[in-house]
Amino acid sequence: MGVIRETFILEDRFTEAFTRYIRAVENASESTRRMQQIIDDLGRSQRITVSATSELTSSIRNLAGTYLSIRGMQSLFNLSDTIASNTARLDMMNDGLQTTEELNQMIFDSAQRSRGAYADTAAFVAQLGNLAGHAFSSSAEVVAFAEQINKQIAISGTAGQQAQAAMLQLTQGLASGALRGEELNSVLENTPMIAQTIANYMGVTTGELRELASEGQVTAAIVKNAMFEFAEETNAKFAEMPMTWAQQWNQMKNLAIQAVMPLLESVNQL
Repeated sequence: MGVIRETFILEDRFTEAFTRYIRAVENASESTRRMQQIIDDLGRSQRITVSATSELTSSIRNLAGTYLSIRGMQSLFNLSDTIASNTARLDMMNDGLQTTEELNQMIFDSAQRSRGAYADTAAFVAQLGNLAGHAFSSSAEVVAFAEQINKQIAISGTAGQQAQAAMLQLTQGLASGALRGEELNSVLENTPMIAQTIANYMGVTTGELRELASEGQVTAAIVKNAMFEFAEETNAKFAEMPMTWAQQWNQMKNLAIQAVMPLLESVNQL
């Protein structure tokens, strides 16, 4: 690691940030070794004790602090680009009732509450705000809507490409003013809880919802109002859902990203 340290000696305002990064790289391998040792010990004992579980959780949280390090410099630059792109698009949709930095904090808090990835949530909010902003009264309402969608997706058990497809179709429907055809089908197939919530709000079955959608009656206002009308029920169901390892990892990544946000912004300016 001495070579890396000598290579990245900087004489400008980025020196301190990169020094912290280098130290994290030097500590990453040892943290990973401790993590593997804990897992091996758990496997040999064939049972998880309270103390072992606590130690495992502590090690995972420590690894969150070196998240960028173990992913390498390429991941650092890619993440910096993603954050910069999201921030620029958030700045375009921001209604001015808060700074973009404050809007970013609102999104971070929303992502933590809904156990989603900050970067994905920020991208979704930016997309909603820029394409379907007319359906919302404020940027804060866009964030609140995105949080409900994140929770509905988690309750539906949807993840990965399926979740992304449903969010895209939902955004397109809101942008056009109503959910129709392919857009509603994607929501029904990939996020049934969202479709059921809309149906409940309209007082119809999901089968009848298809008919109404074909007539253009599942409007953007109805979709938005349905999410907020049943928000309390959604929050209660979500609270009962056990937190998965993937969701815990999302929350740790979010904290790590927030901690190094100044570094990411500096890297993007290099």
